[in-house]
Amino acid sequence: MLNDADLERYARQVIMPDIDEQGQHKLAAAKVLVIGAGGLGAPVILYLAAAGVGNITILDDDNVALTDLNRQIIYAMPDIGASKSRQAATAVTRLNPAITATYLDARLTSDNAETLIRAHDIIVDCSDNPETRQLAGTSCHRLKRPLVFGGAIQLEGQLSVFQSSIAGHTDTPCFCCVFPAMPDAKQAPRCSQVGILGPVTGVIGAMQALETIKLCLGLGTNLTGKLVLFDGRDMRTMEIATSKNPDCPCCGQASSD
Repeated sequence: MLNDADLERYARQVIMPDIDEQGQHKLAAAKVLVIGAGGLGAPVILYLAAAGVGNITILDDDNVALTDLNRQIIYAMPDIGASKSRQAATAVTRLNPAITATYLDARLTSDNAETLIRAHDIIVDCSDNPETRQLAGTSCHRLKRPLVFGGAIQLEGQLSVFQSSIAGHTDTPCFCCVFPAMPDAKQAPRCSQVGILGPVTGVIGAMQALETIKLCLGLGTNLTGKLVLFDGRDMRTMEIATSKNPDCPCCGQASSD
């Protein structure tokens, strides 16, 4: 049973037949790892906390800079120079004290990926570099965890969900099927080089949060097997069907030989 404070806090979503009290308990029990507390991670973290996702781990090794504040809405001027993951966890506690917010001043690496991913139900990739994205994708496939992926640059964004090793979804692509050759970190375009408009990360981050909440609840149809492309310049959204690559080194036949 939800207590009176919870019933009041979550009243606008508990009243929905798709959620109700049972769904709210599912959210409270969920364990979500958010990789990256930047432009995408900021709205993801805030919306998950607001919805009552009970256990949120925030992974980021960066500090808040003035240039972050056009899009990383979880931070403010007093946070400049401080740890992003720590300040984001503080913001979660301020918004919803009932939630367990854990922060780690670290990147996802081959040394910590297995431990971190095994400890969570859903992984949300809000990172900004190819190596982390590839590691998150391969690790989630190997460890049978859903991966909610988002990316944004300039006025464009993309979003997908990967569940390639999870029962009922093994015929769907993994991250490496869709993104087989990630660019070298030195060649990949970065926000610091080509720019990003804040609301674009807000749009993609909000959709990542929605897909994560839906996965927690088992609600509706998610973006597994689909890639959404967002064009903020002309306000257009395109959905592309994605397919499994039989020769994928991560999930294809070669990976099991």
